[in-house]
Amino acid sequence: MFRLILWPVLVPSFLFSVGTGAVLPILVLAALQLGAGEALASALVAIAGAAALVSTVPVGMFIDRVGDRRAMAIATTSAAALTAVTVVAMAWPGRWSLPLFILALVLRSPAVTAFGLARQAVVADALPVHQRGQAMTALGGTMRAGNLVGPLAGALLLVWLPLWSVFAFSVLTSVAATGLLFVRRLNASFDDTARRARESRTPQELEQGIRWGAVTLAGVAIVTLAAARVGQPILIALWGTRLGWSEAQISLIVAVGAAVEMVLMFPGGYLKDQLGRSLILIACLVVYGAGFLLAPLSPTSTGFVVAVVVMSVGNGLGAGINMTIGADLSPNVGRAKFLSIWAMFTQGGQLGGPLLISGLLLVASLPAAMSAVGWMAWAGAAWTAAFARALRLPRGAR
Repeated sequence: MFRLILWPVLVPSFLFSVGTGAVLPILVLAALQLGAGEALASALVAIAGAAALVSTVPVGMFIDRVGDRRAMAIATTSAAALTAVTVVAMAWPGRWSLPLFILALVLRSPAVTAFGLARQAVVADALPVHQRGQAMTALGGTMRAGNLVGPLAGALLLVWLPLWSVFAFSVLTSVAATGLLFVRRLNASFDDTARRARESRTPQELEQGIRWGAVTLAGVAIVTLAAARVGQPILIALWGTRLGWSEAQISLIVAVGAAVEMVLMFPGGYLKDQLGRSLILIACLVVYGAGFLLAPLSPTSTGFVVAVVVMSVGNGLGAGINMTIGADLSPNVGRAKFLSIWAMFTQGGQLGGPLLISGLLLVASLPAAMSAVGWMAWAGAAWTAAFARALRLPRGAR
């Protein structure tokens, strides 16, 4: 299965994620270099996120219209062209540079969203249910690996080259991803498998509608998981500072956590297919939430390390679970549009998580915020357990 999707999906996804991961840490620095104030530069990430949220459903409809594979190529090509615009704006600065940079950044967000949705739809369309967990976990793995390799590559470039060189590197990775999508020899086997999968569907499968009740029930749990995930780096940084850790020490514990997640990611994908989606989602949320709850119970450096490792174990087990459940609940016709709607549950959690933490820090304390995220994850686990029968997600091979 992994050989089947390696060149058509996984390698292009990795290359594209390397490019997006490389530019993400320096967006604020680039805006400042072009003359933006600190407030505007800091708001650019939020502006790009808002553009992605607003465009998600229209992008899904576009993918259904042009086809999953073609949408992937259009997305990578568009991202390369728009990133090239930012290179021009930075390499030849002028009064027009900052507006052009912001415009390219905002327009690039729908392209990144389109690539993410299209690659998910491609895999869901071609592979059977009992292989989706591992495939979606692998997709999530390419994104995490790209977000690790990209900043490292960018840091190496900045040792010798100016800031715009990182954006130029992102253009090259997007072009390389596009090129792989057009190499017929590498994609022939996958395309044949996808074609046979489409042709084998019965009229009943094609007419199967969306179980909106199950979508809503599962979406509530995904919101809690997304909120915990986006809150984790914020709380780790604040808790490490509270303990008197240096920036290097905090970065190191984050790297250790990322390594634990990478190690557990593929076993987690296997367990999704063997034991079922609901059981793994429950386990993920229980272990993940336990990590947040452990930190206030043992407010020492040792307790902090243990808490981060426990968080990473839970998050690693649940890698790709949101994409897997989305694929399970998606219809065979109009899949990309549905996945765009499903993605809004994750986006809602990503927006709501920081707001929850900020509010609790204002009215309560850091331990209260840490505990609240843990209890929220446990509430998501309890919710999933209570409605597992109604969800009727694939229960696995065993």
